[in-house]
Amino acid sequence: MKNVTLITNTNLLNIENTVQLSVKLSRLGLKRIQIREKNLNRKDLIYFIKKMKDSVDESCEIFLNGNLDLAIENNINGVHFPESTKITKNITKEKKILFGKSLHQNSKDLNEHNIFDYFHVGPVFPTLTHPSTATINNEKIISLTKNLDNIIFVGGINIKNAYRLLKYNFDGVAVMRELLLSKNPKETFLNLEEIINGKK
Repeated sequence: MKNVTLITNTNLLNIENTVQLSVKLSRLGLKRIQIREKNLNRKDLIYFIKKMKDSVDESCEIFLNGNLDLAIENNINGVHFPESTKITKNITKEKKILFGKSLHQNSKDLNEHNIFDYFHVGPVFPTLTHPSTATINNEKIISLTKNLDNIIFVGGINIKNAYRLLKYNFDGVAVMRELLLSKNPKETFLNLEEIINGKK
């Protein structure tokens, strides 16, 4: 079954409300949360991680964007690396948790050292998170989905356009605004899950 990942952004929804939302969605079947916070200081970020860990259903994995040391210190499931991350021997030595990586239109080193467990591929649609980034084209998506496993589409995905991804081979979608800003996130989550699994 294809799954939905929630990507956090406390500029859109504060820590407490994001945790409350995540708890609700994890009880409905949310399988992964990516804590992606560019503006939180270290103390607030650690508080957020701990609060999330203590609150969500234990079947829901928690990933931290970009900070391997903090992910290991806080004993969470994994870390998500930006496309530009240089994989060093120190990083490969720390492979005690799951690793994810972002891939875009011009990505070349796909699975350097064969250490990544999943890939965020996108943006598949125009997105406010990366307004100046070109969407990934059809040929690139087909190439990536042929050559890699565990593809998660990201970027501008909502309940109105998610069905357009069904022609590809993928394992899930990752969304931010569609859930964080939804007036009825429970309904949005369930609809999105049904759409990506071809049930709607």
